Amino acid sequence: MDQEQPLLSMKMENHKKTIRSLAALIFSVGILFGMALAGIATWTDLEANFYNLEKVADESLTTLRCPVLMTVTETGTITATFSNPSDLPVDPRMRAYISNPGPLRTIETTISLAPGETKQVHWAVTSEDVDYGDLILIKVLAFSYYKSPIREGTCGILVLNLPHLTGNQIFASTLAFSLLGMLIGVGLWVANSRPLKGRMLDATHAMIGLTAVVLVDMVISFRGAWLFGVLLFLVAVLLIAVIIANTALAS
Repeated sequence: MDQEQPLLSMKMENHKKTIRSLAALIFSVGILFGMALAGIATWTDLEANFYNLEKVADESLTTLRCPVLMTVTETGTITATFSNPSDLPVDPRMRAYISNPGPLRTIETTISLAPGETKQVHWAVTSEDVDYGDLILIKVLAFSYYKSPIREGTCGILVLNLPHLTGNQIFASTLAFSLLGMLIGVGLWVANSRPLKGRMLDATHAMIGLTAVVLVDMVISFRGAWLFGVLLFLVAVLLIAVIIANTALAS
């Protein structure tokens, strides 16, 4: 009986090590998927910001939204939201510049807003708007109206050659795999790392911290804040280095 106890403990510890290795793998896949999405969103918006379009306004059009991904057979929709906080009707005017292998495609739009009204404006893009091989780059210039200064915003879309899928399907499935991978990976690691102390605790803290950074990076990148997206991406890379060092020693 006394001889069986150390053998049983060794088997249990080897089992925990195996589960921790699996947890690290699942977690890594989730992190890579999340960083890929955040990286694509940051990269495309960065390309749009430095595309061949002169900066006109100092104020940002923060309501401009683009899909992160599209496929070659679908039509994407760009949106921007405009509000009228005044007591008088207004007619905001905006101009959308859309990338093209040749001259830029330009669309002039004017809407009418009653007092207190909010409307969303839509612009359609297709694979014919692709430039640089696989990017659609957009700038929207909103001219000033009652108490609203002239504003501009940019965003970009990565166009994938996957004709049997849509960009939203690819985006949603990648996001789901990312979230599940991070959640399951951390859960399995913590459950099989008790007692949490020393390098085991350091690795756990780094995994949780990396999860938080990647989640925030995704949210910020999807909202077009590419500068903060770049900074958080670099922080995530540093945390990955810490995790690799600690999980290797902890396992």
